[in-house]
Amino acid sequence: MFMFQILISVSGNMKRNDILRKKLPDFHIGILPLYQVSPVTRLRPTGGGFYILLQFKPCSAIIFLFEFEFEFECERQITQTEYQEITMKSIIAAALTLILFACGGSEPSVTNSEVAPVETEIPMLQIATEIGVELGDSNFVFGVIQDLDFTAEGNIAVLDSRKKNVRLFSPAGDFLGEFGGEGEAPGEFLNPRGVACLNDGRIAVTDPFSREVEVFDSDLQHSGTVSDFTTRAPFVITAAGTGFAGEQGGFNRNAGTVTTSVALWEEESDTIHVFFEIEDNFSPEHMIQRIMMPQAGLVADAENLYYSAPVSDEYVVSVYPMNGSESYNLTYPDYAQVIKSDQDIEEDIIAYEYRMQGMAASGRGSRLAGATYEPPLHYYATGSIGIDADDNIWVQRGWESNPTFDLFPPGAREPVETVIVNPDLDLSDFTFVITPNGMAAFNLNPENYPRVLILDL
Repeated sequence: MFMFQILISVSGNMKRNDILRKKLPDFHIGILPLYQVSPVTRLRPTGGGFYILLQFKPCSAIIFLFEFEFEFECERQITQTEYQEITMKSIIAAALTLILFACGGSEPSVTNSEVAPVETEIPMLQIATEIGVELGDSNFVFGVIQDLDFTAEGNIAVLDSRKKNVRLFSPAGDFLGEFGGEGEAPGEFLNPRGVACLNDGRIAVTDPFSREVEVFDSDLQHSGTVSDFTTRAPFVITAAGTGFAGEQGGFNRNAGTVTTSVALWEEESDTIHVFFEIEDNFSPEHMIQRIMMPQAGLVADAENLYYSAPVSDEYVVSVYPMNGSESYNLTYPDYAQVIKSDQDIEEDIIAYEYRMQGMAASGRGSRLAGATYEPPLHYYATGSIGIDADDNIWVQRGWESNPTFDLFPPGAREPVETVIVNPDLDLSDFTFVITPNGMAAFNLNPENYPRVLILDL
């Protein structure tokens, strides 16, 4: 059974933000699809159906809202485009019938200038600005872009793990300054892995193998070091409350166990709140899986911490309220695992061999001698996660070749909108950072040279 909601507006100027978002200008007629096509052959409602907005100048200011439903089955899974073609004529006919009723049964004349084209495109991310050059000004030549984040002003803090520093750029891409450097002194890094722009304007950089998080003020001066970690410092950090949250990994040699935990460090209260901790038995194969797994997704707003496990066979984002109340999940109801292509499995094996060669060269691979690596046969369910200026949670689908994001509005536990990256950009290997202050992407292992892509809808 499929449900539709038709909203006919003849009162003029109504923006798309009145229903869903605020990226489109005023229009006379538009369609906002709020559905998904399930993996089975039956279409099913997933959050409201259709909203149709019409402006008809000869009529009075009247708004109609009604629902109707129908059902049908297909011999195969139909696409979004096919579905829209099937339903468009019946929906528009129903909408025009109501307009005629609102105008007292008379049929007003309609011209092309009064009715605009139907809007059906899925929102797409585009490149607004690029930062980075292959040769030239050293401020714009990156070694390895490991992570990035946005300040409240929209400036971009870019962590370079090869040059062991963080560089700050304006939203237009202008170089503003840098801090850090290689070393063991306060404010220096050995192997930095993550950067977070904190809510009070400071910038934190995590250096797991030195067991430290270095903190810098808004003037890019070193202001403190957090070093009271029982295991390594977090590999992933994000701004949370008056401090930061992070995912830690630890190895207990005596007990023969490995742990994964997510915790919050509140500097003002000097306390640590642990959201969860998982302990597993150690094995070389288990360690290899941990080494090869992608980075966990971790973001926070004023009320919740959102966590996406790095290895995810199920589409789940765990939500941990900051007040300590019971956690819950964001899910994609119709998710089904997608088998990896032979080419992608082969690329996983090549990446593993390359990683082991690097560890052996540094003397860090002895504990993994003789272990075997079994690449995952399915794509992970989720990739990166983020949060935008409207407090929508963005969850990247792990199985899509072109980056695709499901959007969860505040309070929703299932997605209501999808955003894709412009397929012409070919950003399948990029990591995406979605924040309330900006959106960007970067590639850890680019084919040409490292660069930051500033994105916009």
